[in-house]
Amino acid sequence: MSTAQPRFVVCSLNLWRTRRWPDRARPLDAFLRGHRPDVLAVQELTPEVRTAIDTSLDGHDRVADAFPGWSRESNIYWHRGLFEPVAHGREDIGQPEAERGLYWVRLRRCDEPATTLVVATAHYTWPGHPGELRTGVSPRPAQARATAAALARIAPAREAVVFTGDLNDFFHPLRVLREAGLDDSFSALGRTPRPTIPSVPTTGGIPSVADWMLHRGPIAPMTTEAVDFFVDGLSPSDHKPLITTYRMETP
Repeated sequence: MSTAQPRFVVCSLNLWRTRRWPDRARPLDAFLRGHRPDVLAVQELTPEVRTAIDTSLDGHDRVADAFPGWSRESNIYWHRGLFEPVAHGREDIGQPEAERGLYWVRLRRCDEPATTLVVATAHYTWPGHPGELRTGVSPRPAQARATAAALARIAPAREAVVFTGDLNDFFHPLRVLREAGLDDSFSALGRTPRPTIPSVPTTGGIPSVADWMLHRGPIAPMTTEAVDFFVDGLSPSDHKPLITTYRMETP
């Protein structure tokens, strides 16, 4: 077995569907070609934007599945020289949005096939959803509990897991996930979480930490950053890309 600690870069990005598209196509392409994340997890995907990402990340593969959500909600890309897929799936985590859920893929390291990594992503319900406005009750803690339960089923305790996405929250869902044994990249590095929305100059609003990257098992973050990036006055999305460099550790 290799004694090296492989390092790889994971990026999470809410793509904002096709708002201000195709004007954002060039910034998104420039970001992906310039940063070349080894693993990319996306939310608010559309077929048009997926085609653009396929072109920008020509050295990557992604999940190809007939379920519509893989082209209209979330997907996960990986560098084919570093990883190969073992399995993938979508888990229902009790969301009112029909095609949302926990999207995941198990990846095997090409240089050490016995070592695997589960990458999962989700887009929790927005606080402005009509149901929450009507009841005053946030559905996100329950979605976090369902996420933790699904990850416990999917990945054994000694397998590395990265869960990332737009959680639309900064308190209770994070508490639930931490109590389930996941640690977020900011806290693990002793850093203050940075706002991930809005991404200036594309859009405005109140700065908020909506996007998170968490992990458990034999994996540790080395750097983490909410990236300010723009081309010709436009960012790739209204969310900032969240990028973390991880190292795999011996279980």
